[in-house]
Amino acid sequence: MPRILLLSPADLDLPENTVAAGLADPDTEIVHRRVIYPSCPPVGAHDWTLADLAMMAAGQNAQAEGFDAVCLADFGDYGANALRSLLDIPVVTAGRASMLHALTLGASFSVLATERDYVRAKKIVHEYALDAQCAGIRLFKSNTDLVERAAQAEVLVLAGATQNAGLEALNIPMVDPLSLVVKLAESLVGLSLTHSRRAYPAPQMRKAELIAAISSVG
Repeated sequence: MPRILLLSPADLDLPENTVAAGLADPDTEIVHRRVIYPSCPPVGAHDWTLADLAMMAAGQNAQAEGFDAVCLADFGDYGANALRSLLDIPVVTAGRASMLHALTLGASFSVLATERDYVRAKKIVHEYALDAQCAGIRLFKSNTDLVERAAQAEVLVLAGATQNAGLEALNIPMVDPLSLVVKLAESLVGLSLTHSRRAYPAPQMRKAELIAAISSVG
């Protein structure tokens, strides 16, 4: 039975019981932990660094706790690279996974983001070298506005707290990051796959206590 740690920021309204919500297979155990960011919501480089640290502290002991994978539900992918360095189990991130998965469904995608995630979404699209495939990052204001902005998109990636209500009539694929990361984690565990150590080398010296102490300073 796969055992997956799901980490989400405390400011996002996500379902507590992800299995009951239909996000995971019945034989998958999901442990959902909410992570408090020192600066919330994170809106710039200073806040992003603190969010990285908070996610790293929340997930750094996942392997020792017996988890088979870690899912990061925040579209900003905070702490992802650091956790991959610290852990041998898969670390699946909402932002990167959603956008890459969208490209299996169409030649390009659009990201629909709230104000919370808009600037960060622009940053990670560029960092992941997806500028050419990203048709645009649209700011969510209302469902009516959302339908108008999304009408020409090939695939929609729903970032942050964006809801898909009113979009069903568009008849285009919509990628929900939360559902996706759980399913991808289940698949990676089932296939016995994890990230490359050449891409994410392990730290020369673990400093778990220091990381935990710094992240708790509020």
